[in-house]
Amino acid sequence: MTGLTWHWFRFVWRGHGGAMAWLLVGSALTAAMHAGFAWLWKTVLDAAQGGELTRAALTCLAVGVAQSVLYVSVQGTRTRVNERIQQTARRRVLAAVAAAEPGALATWRTGDLVTRLTDDVSTEKFAWFLCSGVFRAYEALLIVVACVIGMVLLDPVLTLWSIAPLPLLVISQIVAGRELGRRADAVQQAVSRVGGVVQDVFDGVRVVQARGLGPLARRAFSKAAAGQVDAEVNNARLAHYHMVEFGYGWQVALAALLFAGGLRVMDGALGVGDFVAFNGFVMTLVFPMFDFGSFVVRFRQASASMARLQALVGLPPAAPAPRGDSAILALPAVLHTSHLRLDLGLPLSVHPGQLLAITGPVGAGKSTLLAALAGQVRLAGEPIELPAPAWVPQDPVILSVTVGENILLGGGERGGAGWTDLLAAACLTDDVGRWPTGLQTPVGERGVTLSGGQQQRVQLARALAAELPVLLLDDATSALDADTEARFWDNLDRPRIAVVVVTHRPATLARADIVLYLREGRAEARGTHATLVATHEAYRAAYGSPEDSSYESEPTDVPVSASTIAP
Repeated sequence: MTGLTWHWFRFVWRGHGGAMAWLLVGSALTAAMHAGFAWLWKTVLDAAQGGELTRAALTCLAVGVAQSVLYVSVQGTRTRVNERIQQTARRRVLAAVAAAEPGALATWRTGDLVTRLTDDVSTEKFAWFLCSGVFRAYEALLIVVACVIGMVLLDPVLTLWSIAPLPLLVISQIVAGRELGRRADAVQQAVSRVGGVVQDVFDGVRVVQARGLGPLARRAFSKAAAGQVDAEVNNARLAHYHMVEFGYGWQVALAALLFAGGLRVMDGALGVGDFVAFNGFVMTLVFPMFDFGSFVVRFRQASASMARLQALVGLPPAAPAPRGDSAILALPAVLHTSHLRLDLGLPLSVHPGQLLAITGPVGAGKSTLLAALAGQVRLAGEPIELPAPAWVPQDPVILSVTVGENILLGGGERGGAGWTDLLAAACLTDDVGRWPTGLQTPVGERGVTLSGGQQQRVQLARALAAELPVLLLDDATSALDADTEARFWDNLDRPRIAVVVVTHRPATLARADIVLYLREGRAEARGTHATLVATHEAYRAAYGSPEDSSYESEPTDVPVSASTIAP
């Protein structure tokens, strides 16, 4: 194995020592069973010639039952471990992406990321190799060694005749294996390009439709798809040739055996039973040849996937959150993005336990400001001093996995009490109780089985599960009814985190320590909800209905000024 493969092998097998021990023993017993069939044929033939048919039949029955039990046990263990390996690797990669420094993924195409998190870590390419592939190769090696030893014990000269073609197969394996690695990597890159084109088109579907760019989008997709087809065909052609060579190359050895062995039987130098056993050993080598060929092909594919996953695991982590009572979010008076200038009037600081609400008409720059805080939009000049935030975007991002996996996203395991508190904070307790399999309920393609409010609450639970010091909510409660939103704010553990929310709901604005009212990229007003309702006409017209503005926020020990939210 290469260094990278050995690194991943040790990582995914950590904690599975019992399964590994059984597979080492079980695979060795399976190899012994396979190699021993040649001796079984010789024994049965000798017993039949001696008239002991009952003993021969009972021997065959016992061996058959033992082989069946062993096969089911070993194969079942491999299948279970394959699934566990896939889950372990996916959690590791997702955790690295979630903990990456804001902006570290800015240069990555979404389609490429999706391909690495799905296709590259799949059971067929990655997990199969690190469990089934490795232990099948180990088993095949033991079978080959046992068969060669048995052949040498029967007739050393005939053994040389039979295994003479094998070095040519080994040389071919080395040459073809190198090219297979290059072609497997080309396939994965082509798949990423297709995913990137699809993602770009869907993200900009309104622009594509409005400007009549459909033909251009189709040409881009056709070009990327044709590139994937070429890469897949080239890889499959060589892989097929490689498998055919290993599948049928052994017949050269069989031809040599029939020629040389037949002569030795005719000369009386080799008995019929010994010749049948020798033929059994050669035939037993067929499947190990298949496994060696499959192992080489899968090794090249898995190596390419491991290198692509390692690039995500190696992303620089976000800086740890500062400790103490200092502000954890400090906004300058003016922010410049590539397409917008945001004038906040005065610098603004947010401390743990405080809520900053940003509101204003459409196009005011609210979502752009929040995306800049989340590291999704590049700023000119000095970056904003901000620890890793938990960002909940305006449009829910739901993966086609279970509810629990959507919430954790690689963040590790969670005990019963931890789940109880988290689901209560995100107002998901009742929903999870109604779903047939609870947190293990699949959500369908992009969360199609969830309502808009459920999707938002899953996103909120995901953000809270990260336990980060800053929570950014981009209109993330718009699909919740008033009672559910009120319960969310009441359940939120505010003292430990700073919260920035983009919202148009008066009840939420009334809870804020300070409200920032933006219009056309400029802060027209800032202050508490009650102050702005009383002093700012445009704000009062939008959010100042008597029943909505009557909310009284809980008393706080933190005084608020117009320029800062400070302790």
